[in-house]
Amino acid sequence: MSILSTLQEQLELLLSVPLKTLVSPAFYSTENGKAVAATLAVTGVTLLLLKKIFFPALSFREDFVIEPLPKFKTVGKKTGVDMELKHVPNLVAEMRASYNTGHTLPLAKRLETLKAMQRMLTENEDRIVAALKEDLSRPKFEATIYDVLMPAAEIKEMIKHLAAWAAPEQFGFHLLTWPSTQWLQKEPLGVVLVIGSWNYPIMLSMCPVAAAVAAGNTVILKPCNVSSACSRLQAELLAEYVDPAVVSCVGPGIKGDRHTTAALLEERFDHIFFTGSPDVGKVIAAGAAKHLTPCTLELGGKNPVFVDKSADVSLAAKRTLWGRNMNAGQQCVSPDFVLCHEDVVDEFCESAKGWLKTFFKNEDPKKSENFGRIVGDGQVKRIQGMLKDHGGEVIVGGKVDPKTRYISPTVVKIDFDSPALDDETFGPILWVVPVKDMDEAIEWQAEREKPLSMYIFANDRVAQRICQNTSAGGVTINGVIFHCGHPDLPFGGIGNSGMGGYHGKASFDCFTHKKPVLSKSVWKDAGLLSDPFVLYAPWDDFKLNVMRTFF
Repeated sequence: MSILSTLQEQLELLLSVPLKTLVSPAFYSTENGKAVAATLAVTGVTLLLLKKIFFPALSFREDFVIEPLPKFKTVGKKTGVDMELKHVPNLVAEMRASYNTGHTLPLAKRLETLKAMQRMLTENEDRIVAALKEDLSRPKFEATIYDVLMPAAEIKEMIKHLAAWAAPEQFGFHLLTWPSTQWLQKEPLGVVLVIGSWNYPIMLSMCPVAAAVAAGNTVILKPCNVSSACSRLQAELLAEYVDPAVVSCVGPGIKGDRHTTAALLEERFDHIFFTGSPDVGKVIAAGAAKHLTPCTLELGGKNPVFVDKSADVSLAAKRTLWGRNMNAGQQCVSPDFVLCHEDVVDEFCESAKGWLKTFFKNEDPKKSENFGRIVGDGQVKRIQGMLKDHGGEVIVGGKVDPKTRYISPTVVKIDFDSPALDDETFGPILWVVPVKDMDEAIEWQAEREKPLSMYIFANDRVAQRICQNTSAGGVTINGVIFHCGHPDLPFGGIGNSGMGGYHGKASFDCFTHKKPVLSKSVWKDAGLLSDPFVLYAPWDDFKLNVMRTFF
């Protein structure tokens, strides 16, 4: 009896047994049961062998050539506070030299740096909170959550999953390339420039820096000097905790930001990560283009809130006001204006007034420890101008104290033609626009620049209609900001609000080149299967017809 007929009989036997019988332990004590068990065992072993042949397991292999670090004149000799503009070219050159030695490639070195950064955040919580208080009068709760716990948690996630993220990503065979093994090799980009922002100065610097480190790059951090206390603190802490041949900082000792950024953009990097405004983002992209350097741009935009009459209006007001006033509205994902169904717009405004009283215990927010301040005088003047020129009705708030950089939580009812809808507010003012229905809101929003975030309060049918007919970097339904905090959801903009994304594994991928590699198997089969003759000249119609079967 041939092997094929035996296999056929076993397969027919297996298919003839009801599923209920197959899961019964008693069945396998019978003759038929033993035969089925043998068939299952042979099948399982065959599948395992085939998997081993066609899909051999791949893991992260550390076959790196590591050379000693050269003697540096800038890296490790000067901190970010001490560095001057004249040091920028040498700093970039030395960080590239560090990368070229393979210093940052081993997983052990990456983990060492990540754990040092994690300790840096947790051991200096009080100093970080104090610096944020000095720069932004940030409440302790906000400062701790955003600029200590969130970046520390992101780094913890990187440490936990680094080996899996760095492992080659294997793919199945294709008849055209068989026999072969193929995978994506996770390769660092090289030297990365991270340009931080002032509104969440620790989180928006440390998260991308940590991700670039996890991917095996060397990193130069340029913090934003608008938050000067936080900028200097980052330079000091990085010098204390982190190997400067992996992460170095520049800028806190140089007045302003423009000159340092311009000097850095004269140099060649392998990736630039920038957080800030669309206007400055265009400058960064133009500078990067000179060297064909890829960028991740986390920008801003006026983030709309859709409130339909099917929504829980009180909940919509509560969550929108919470998001609007976090960090005194100085947040790129903050809800900026509300497109509210005209049937519930008055209810929304009254609910907003009520929730503001609740949040601040019926006290003046100016006296509250739960409300921050605007970062600088120029920003206060700009927002104050928006309050004067909106042409609408102030529902609550509207108070400004330039001396203390205080602007009260404010709700203003306006029309579509208000100039308040032209530019991003970046302050604690919520503009409310009545609309006749959500279709009008969708049509109006579709004509505008694509925002970084969009928020929808409505029943599921209406929410999905809005979501599918608009565009935004990310969306939260029946809430605000929450999509930004999920580690498995990439965070980033689209169009005018940015390009690229990060958070969780997307952060690692952001600073990684996935290099396709295919390894052809060499068999002693005289080329019958492993090196088919039809590939080679002289070609004829027969060979062409054979090749057609592969496509």
